[in-house]
Amino acid sequence: MKRLNDLLLGEQFTTFLVLTKKERRAKKNGEPYLALELSDVTNHMSGVMWDNLETVTAEAGQIVKVAGTVEEYQSQKQIRVDRMRAARDDDDVDLMQLVPSTPEDREQLWQRFQKMIESVAQPSLLALLRRMFAEESFVKDFCAVPAGKKWHHGYLGGLLEHTLNIATICDRLAKIYPQVDRDLLVTAALLHDIGKVDSYNQGPMFDYTDAGRLLGHIVIGAQMVANKIAQFPEFPHELAMKLQHLILSHQGALEQASPVVPMIPEGFLLYYADEIDSKMNAIDRIYKKERAAGSRWSEYVNLLNRYLYIGEAKTGKD
Repeated sequence: MKRLNDLLLGEQFTTFLVLTKKERRAKKNGEPYLALELSDVTNHMSGVMWDNLETVTAEAGQIVKVAGTVEEYQSQKQIRVDRMRAARDDDDVDLMQLVPSTPEDREQLWQRFQKMIESVAQPSLLALLRRMFAEESFVKDFCAVPAGKKWHHGYLGGLLEHTLNIATICDRLAKIYPQVDRDLLVTAALLHDIGKVDSYNQGPMFDYTDAGRLLGHIVIGAQMVANKIAQFPEFPHELAMKLQHLILSHQGALEQASPVVPMIPEGFLLYYADEIDSKMNAIDRIYKKERAAGSRWSEYVNLLNRYLYIGEAKTGKD
């Protein structure tokens, strides 16, 4: 399948892309045309379609089969689209070619995740974790959805990767601070973002589900865990309350959408572990983008309220 980064000026091509934007506009003479934005895992590119508009039924957010030519417009590559239709099931499109995905092997990540579950010794917590991840369809979704839209782990498998990182950090922190309840902390880490399974779609354009936008992943996750705990009549009340507290407080502050702030030691460790992994993933993404562009400094990063120093490009001799 032809990728956007491989297309040359003047090249005619047919390939599958994600239609990320579609607007009907008018030329100066009043005739309509379509202004488009198309993307794959390598890049995004604007497009324009002048003719046969009535044949286009695809909408933004869909995978489309595109036939067109690469042209130049305002010193940038642009696709003149001749034909475009929504992808069909029998096209057998590889989503991994169109949508960003974790660089890690998802099967290996899941195996490590299962080992982390089995490392929990407290019987009630272990039984809860096993029950939470017992359904194959749920595991499939958990291993596929992103952990965010844009800021951190915004790609297929992002939630699995992020959750495992948090649990690994928390496991190590529990060795440094043996006074905390390691099993409670690790369980909370494995479940802290579980609500994102129902909060995000799986592409091709990552966005909130209706429930994700209306309720938020923290509330959804807390409800999911509460429903599973209710299946265990002997589950210790205080343990359940602490686990719920950790899920509800894991973003650290009311202004960061946590219904409550951390009030137990494990809550502080979970919050800072989450901060470390989410910020480092975002910073790594920014560094890769700016280094590829040869930049010495990043653009201003609003969520960090600062510029990031990229430094000199590495030559390979360093």
